[in-house]
Amino acid sequence: MRSVIKVLVLATVFLSTQIQAKTLVLAADLWCPYNCQPDSDTPGFMVEIARKVFSRHDMQVQYRLVPWSRAVQSARDGDVDAVIGATLNDAPDFVFPRLEQGKMRTALWAAPDLSWRYQGLPSLSEVVLGVSAGYSYGRAIDGYIADPLNQNFIHVLFGTAPLAQGLRMLGAGRIDVMVEDESVFRFYVRQRQESADFINVGFIENPNADTDVYIAFSPAKSDSLELAEMLSEGMASLRASGELHKILERYGLSDWRD
Repeated sequence: MRSVIKVLVLATVFLSTQIQAKTLVLAADLWCPYNCQPDSDTPGFMVEIARKVFSRHDMQVQYRLVPWSRAVQSARDGDVDAVIGATLNDAPDFVFPRLEQGKMRTALWAAPDLSWRYQGLPSLSEVVLGVSAGYSYGRAIDGYIADPLNQNFIHVLFGTAPLAQGLRMLGAGRIDVMVEDESVFRFYVRQRQESADFINVGFIENPNADTDVYIAFSPAKSDSLELAEMLSEGMASLRASGELHKILERYGLSDWRD
């Protein structure tokens, strides 16, 4: 019996060591300030959160910039450990932490000469809408985008930087309105001093399930539950210690729970 117990203890220690020695690979497209350029001093506040939390467990975090649809599929296949910036609707089969790593607010943006304003889903049929491939914007607008009857009013943006592509198309008049998170949009145009070139024409009101943003872990990996719990505990610790505030402050943001 003692030998059996000893083997079990050694196996547990081995598995724990394997997790702790691991390099986590996180993937996403460019969605700054949530996740920015991988090799910069400001890689995104969710990247910094992950690195801070997992470094306490002797784990490194490698962040890859890839198109969103590919990032989700790579995590689903187990080729990467997690995606950055997912909502519960983006990848419902993934393993989510108990605590979110961010909060988004979905907004609609246009050139300043557009007189149209958002008046609910039916009003979207009056404009050509730019959306990013594979994104979830909340159940209501996701349903609108998925409806085959609305395809003539939708232009899908692909690649690792769909926001930049969308703004070019807005400027050229190839789309009328673009859907994008408020923090992401304002951060982008502020960095480029383009704030006067675009206006907000409405917000999509969504429940918490559609606005809480997570680092979501691969459903194909056996340690995803443990990693998700590590991240939840780490988030609580960062918030309590004030370290979360310092990370967010670097991006001109404040804690969404304050």
